[in-house]
Amino acid sequence: MTIEHDFFGILGSDDEGEIYWSDSAELGDQDIEIDLSSPDEPSVSLEALDIAAFMINSLEDLDSQARESLVAELSAEGSVTALYINQCFEELDEEVIEDALIWDSGDKQIDFLRSIQLQRIGFHPHHIKNDEHFAVLDYSISPTETDALLVVTLDVHGDAIVISLDS
Repeated sequence: MTIEHDFFGILGSDDEGEIYWSDSAELGDQDIEIDLSSPDEPSVSLEALDIAAFMINSLEDLDSQARESLVAELSAEGSVTALYINQCFEELDEEVIEDALIWDSGDKQIDFLRSIQLQRIGFHPHHIKNDEHFAVLDYSISPTETDALLVVTLDVHGDAIVISLDS
């Protein structure tokens, strides 16, 4: 079986029924890896594929929403976002941090969040309920210097449902 979609083309299944699509897109001056996967074809609707295509075509807005959720989380004591920032300041050389920070407003945490780079977005079109992970955005302050990622998980509406670390 296969699914045909205007944006993704023909999405076929492998022998086990999983579907997968990948590409890259430009955001600013960097390339972002984008993939879409589902463990089985019957759980993927055309509506979910339309939503994923819309999000891909609106990468700047999607990235902005995710960053806003990171800024909002900073105010919570012991937040994952603050933990990631502190971890990077502790583990990375000062020169690496200075090279990575492209903003200098005087607020190091905000400058840090403005400077992190979106590396990858994974879409899971079989997760279309409000509390399920539809899109997963991976951010890094310096991809060549650290494997640590700040991960923002969005629901089908683009609202952040989980912010986590991946090392």
